[in-house]
Order: sequence, then structure tokens, then C-alpha cells
Amino acid sequence: MLRKFFAALVVGACVIAVAGLSGAASAEQTAYRTKTVSGDFESVAFDLTNAIVNRGLKVDYTGHVSTMLDRTKDATGKGSPYVDGRYYIFCSAQLSQATMQANPDNIAACPYVVFAYELKSEPGKTVVGYRRPLAAGDDASKAALGEIEKLLQSIVDEAAAS
Repeated sequence: MLRKFFAALVVGACVIAVAGLSGAASAEQTAYRTKTVSGDFESVAFDLTNAIVNRGLKVDYTGHVSTMLDRTKDATGKGSPYVDGRYYIFCSAQLSQATMQANPDNIAACPYVVFAYELKSEPGKTVVGYRRPLAAGDDASKAALGEIEKLLQSIVDEAAAS
């Protein structure tokens, strides 16, 4: 009886430890970062594109996710959860060059993506964020990818503060 108790105690402790470790790892390895701001979507989206341009960068493409989801609702049976949702694709030649020189596999980090959306269920709240370039490779590669993340975070911070 005592043996079963201690076995259950050890198993329980292991489960708690693994859950704690996986929570910390998943938070660190999240594929995106977001901030929620009060304000209308159009203003926040405008601020987001300006934050990119203010750094001397050019938006290469704007994707209209909400429009696509509404357009395909007959095929999927579901419409968009967004009042509006967009993503913006761009790159920094300098940062991308450094990243890919450090490790050619870092091509996966380009182009950079920032996004904004307002949910139908939460009008007046706009979420801005970016897709993270997950660190891979040696220290030089991780440092170069870290510079891209700093850029993306600064763009989102500027848009959220406007």
C-alpha cells in the first residue's frame, strides 16, 4: 500500500514537472507575438503600415484574410471571425542578407509578416502582431534572427502605441 502511494506521488511529481517545463518551452517557442489595443481597425492598420515605412522598408504585399474567409464561406460553411484581418509582407535586405549568410536555411525567415485583426466578437479591440523568426543554427544565426525579431517587435510596439 505504501509502495503504491509513493509510486503515485513520484508519477504525480513527474507530470507536474513536465507540464511546467513544456509550458515554459511553448511560451518561449511561440510562433507569433501579439498586442491588443483599443481603437478602430483602420487606424491601427494604418499605424502598422506606417511603422514599416518609417524604417525605410516597403510593404511588398497586403493580404486580406477576412475577405478571403468570407469569399470561401460557401465552400467551408464558415465565414470570417474578423471584422477585418490583414497581414503585411516585407523584408529588410540588410537583415535578411546577414541572416542567410549566417545560415542559408534561414531563408525560411523571409519574408517577414506582421498582422492586424479585429474580431467580430470583440469590436473596438485590434490585435497587432508578428510571425517570429524562430532561432535555429549556431550563435551567429541566432543573433541575426534576433535582430529581425527586434525589428518586428519595434514595428508592433510603434503601431500599438499610436
